[in-house]
Amino acid sequence: MSDSEREFEEENMLVDDEEIALEIAALQSEDMLSQQKKEFINHKAALTTLVEEISQKNIEWIQRCDITSAEPLVVEKVEDDLDRELKFYQQALGAVIEGKKQILKAGVPFSRPEDYFAEMVKSDSHMAKIRQKLLDQQKSIQNAEEAKKQRELRKYGKKIQQEKIKEREDQKKAALDKIATIKKRLRSGDIGEGDDFDIDVDSEEDSRAKSGPSKKGKNGKPLPNKKRQMKNAKFGFGGKKRDLKKNTTESTDDMRGFSVKRNKSTGFSRPSKNSKAKRPGKAKRQRIN
Repeated sequence: MSDSEREFEEENMLVDDEEIALEIAALQSEDMLSQQKKEFINHKAALTTLVEEISQKNIEWIQRCDITSAEPLVVEKVEDDLDRELKFYQQALGAVIEGKKQILKAGVPFSRPEDYFAEMVKSDSHMAKIRQKLLDQQKSIQNAEEAKKQRELRKYGKKIQQEKIKEREDQKKAALDKIATIKKRLRSGDIGEGDDFDIDVDSEEDSRAKSGPSKKGKNGKPLPNKKRQMKNAKFGFGGKKRDLKKNTTESTDDMRGFSVKRNKSTGFSRPSKNSKAKRPGKAKRQRIN
C-alpha cells in the first residue's frame, strides 16, 4: 500500500470518529432527553354547547327513527349462546313493536298495499329461464322416482312370477307322484272298496281317447302339426343330405337315362366303310417308320 493511500484512509477514519462523537453528544443533550408532557383539559362548557348543536330533540321522530329500549339488557349466563341470543331477540322485538306504534302515530303507511308491484331487478326472460330450469329439475326428479318405482315393481313382479312357477311345479310333481302311487297300488290290487281318491287314475287315457286318434302317414308314423306341414311344403323337408348322389346297385343297372347322342358316342358297333379312318397316334407312326 502506498503512502498516499494510507493518508487517505487515516483522514476518513478521523472524519467518521468526529461524526460519531457529535451524534452521541446530541443524543445525550437535555433537549432530546426531555419529554413533552400532554395536557388533558375537560372543557365542559364547550362540550355542552356542541352537544346542544348536534342534538336532534327538536326534530320529529319519523325523521330520526331512533328507539331506546326501556328495559336494560341483562344476561345472566354470558357463556350461554342460546340465552344471550334470546335476550337480543326479545329486545329487538320490543323495539320493533314500539317503532310500529310510532310510525302509525305519525300517519306514515307501514304495510305494503296489496296492489303494489315492485320493479324486478332481473328481466322477465331471465326469470323465465330460471323457472324453466326449476321445472326441468322437478321433472327429472319425478322421472327418476318413477323409474325407481318401475324397477321395484319389475323386481316384485318377477319374484311373484317365480314363486307362482315354483308353486305350479310343486303341485304338478305332487300330483304325478300321487298318480304313480295309485297306479302302482291298482296294479298290485292293494286298493280296497273304501279307498277314496280325488284323482282320476285314467284321466290321461280318457283325455287321449277324447282327443281322437292321431293321423298317421304312409310309414305308420304320426303326422306333424299343421304349422310344421306348411313349413315343409314351403321350404322342403329336412333330413339327411349326405350321400344323396351316391350310386347304388339299382341305379348302376338302370340304363334308362343313358343317351348315346348326349354322351357323343357312336355306340358299340364297328365303323362303316364310308367312315374316314382316324390318323394313328405319334408313337404308332414312329414304330411304323
